[in-house]
Amino acid sequence: MPTHFSQIENSLLEALARLAAVVESSDDAIISKSLDGIILSWNNGARRIFGYAPEEIIGKSILVLIPPELQHEEPAIISRLKKGERIEHYETVRLTKEGLPINISLTVSPIKDRNGKVIGASKIARDITEDKKRQEALRESEVRFRTMADSAPILIWESGVDKLCNYFNQTWLNFVGRTMEQELGTGWTDGLHPEDSDRYRQLYTTSLDAHIPFEMEYRLRHRTGEYRWILVKGTPRFGPNGTFQGYIGACVDITESVQAKQTLANSRKDLEQLVSERTASLQEAITQMEEFSYSVSHDLRAPLRAMQGYASVLLDDYRGKVLDSEAEEYLQRIVTAGARMDRLTRDVLVYSKIPRSKLHLQRIALDTIVSGIAQQYLQIKSKGVDISVEVPLLPVMGNESFLIQAISNLVDNAVKFTLPEKTPQVRIWTEPNQGQVRLWVEDNGIGIKPEHQKRIWRMFEKIHPQTKFEGTGIGLAIVRKTIEKMNGTMGVVSDGVTGSKFWIQLPGS
Repeated sequence: MPTHFSQIENSLLEALARLAAVVESSDDAIISKSLDGIILSWNNGARRIFGYAPEEIIGKSILVLIPPELQHEEPAIISRLKKGERIEHYETVRLTKEGLPINISLTVSPIKDRNGKVIGASKIARDITEDKKRQEALRESEVRFRTMADSAPILIWESGVDKLCNYFNQTWLNFVGRTMEQELGTGWTDGLHPEDSDRYRQLYTTSLDAHIPFEMEYRLRHRTGEYRWILVKGTPRFGPNGTFQGYIGACVDITESVQAKQTLANSRKDLEQLVSERTASLQEAITQMEEFSYSVSHDLRAPLRAMQGYASVLLDDYRGKVLDSEAEEYLQRIVTAGARMDRLTRDVLVYSKIPRSKLHLQRIALDTIVSGIAQQYLQIKSKGVDISVEVPLLPVMGNESFLIQAISNLVDNAVKFTLPEKTPQVRIWTEPNQGQVRLWVEDNGIGIKPEHQKRIWRMFEKIHPQTKFEGTGIGLAIVRKTIEKMNGTMGVVSDGVTGSKFWIQLPGS
């Protein structure tokens, strides 16, 4: 019999020891007190939370932990305990040893004797100060979000995992002229344009099921009753653990932009129609110009050559016989004017054909072209001409016929605008320039003053008297047109006294 009681006693002692260990190892404060508020026990959790060692606090009133303004709570708690009630998760404020307030959650249970009489209380206090701070920060964040959202110039909404909208900012409500209660859930869809409703619902549902962002344009009824175009961007929301929590969306009124695009599209359509009409008109004008060019080339030049021919025959057959000196002078003037008119007509035809010419660019060896031009020029000129070519010349990308036309005109100008008492000297060379090739044609002629150097590239621009230096005023215009057609540039360097240096520049090969 004693052995049996000894075993029971040992079991009870072991259970009490385990219970004591649990109490001492708990992070929560576990305190017992009498009904008159005297602290009877104090675990390590209480020491950690409040800062008192057991020997400092046991035997003292529980009121040392309660702020003066909250000490009315203790009688109310004792009153409920005496009735046998249990108080759970009661949030309040208590003081540490240093007098600092902390937020705690109290669970208070009555302690009863063998007869069921309440003789004290057991308190479990959990420090929830950090939780309170986090909750307060969350509330402040929520307030900030609502404030920012309501003051934002864009329409903002939120929806949950149930696909129902649970928030609209004030800007949205002002836009649609409805209350939050009217818009919540699916109420807002009443404002969707009938033609956009199904399209929006399908995109929204599909995106939400896949938890992916979406974007679209749709029409929403404004408080004025008109439908306005809205650009919406929906973004999925996820919790700290990655769980899907719904969507947040931002909408912008893009009505003016959509209308501007439509206006632009209409304008583009009108412009395309106008361009088509103008192109047809231009094509007709080009056709007429080509017909006119043909007429100039054949119909107008034919009688011109006949006039020249008859005047020359009269001079040859009747010089010194029937014609006196005055008549011979008149006939000579007819021949000279006819020849000049023929050259002018020919140059105009050349100039007019350049824009319509089909252009094929290829690698051109300038050595061959320039040498050929120099040899041909020296053969047909009666007066002495000194043409020097500094070989090798760098190759370029261009069109052979255009290059021959341009370089020939530059050489012709170099010889033409030289004073009679001088032997024309022409120097030709090339040099690399900014990844391209520049060809120079230098002369010892009369030069071109700087104030005239821009004019000389235009049609019929002549800066010297016709009686002194004959020309049509089209040669350099032809040079400009052909070089630009080959994606090149041209220019001149001259002081207006000691000759000129003309240059053309084309891509190298």
